[in-house]
Amino acid sequence: MYDFVDRPVSRLGAGGRFLLWAMRGWIHAATGGQCPPGAIAPAFARHGVLPALPHLHTFLAELNRRATRKISFSPLAHDRIGDDEAVLLQLCRDAGEDPPRARATLALLLEEEAVGSGFSALLSGVARLNDGGLGHISLSTDPAVPRH
Repeated sequence: MYDFVDRPVSRLGAGGRFLLWAMRGWIHAATGGQCPPGAIAPAFARHGVLPALPHLHTFLAELNRRATRKISFSPLAHDRIGDDEAVLLQLCRDAGEDPPRARATLALLLEEEAVGSGFSALLSGVARLNDGGLGHISLSTDPAVPRH
C-alpha cells in the first residue's frame, strides 16, 4: 500500500489507472443516485474487460454496505492516490499475486459475514481484468513520467 499512497495517478500502469478510475467512478455513480455498473460499463466494454464488471460491482457493493469503517475515494479527476485507494489497489494486486494476504487484508475491511463473498468477487474480478490485460497493478519507478 505504501507504494501507492499519495503518488500521482499518472505513475500507475494501465491496469492500476483503469481500476482506480473504476472504483472512483463506481462510488461517484452510487452517491449520485445512478446505477454504478451502468455508469461504468461503457469503459469496461471499450477496454474489453466487461466480464470483470459484475464481480467488481459485487466487491465494491460489499465494501459500500459492509465495511467496518468508511472508505474514502477521491474525485474522478483527482491526480493523487488517496490512502484508502492505496489500500484497495494493494488489495487488488495481492488478489493476483498473494491471495491469502488479500483475504487477510479484506478481513480487516469487511464485516466477517461479507469476507467470503467479497473475496470471491475480488478474485474473479481481478482474474477477468487479467484476461483482458488490465489486471496487473503497478507503479512506474520513473519520476519523470508526466502527470496528467
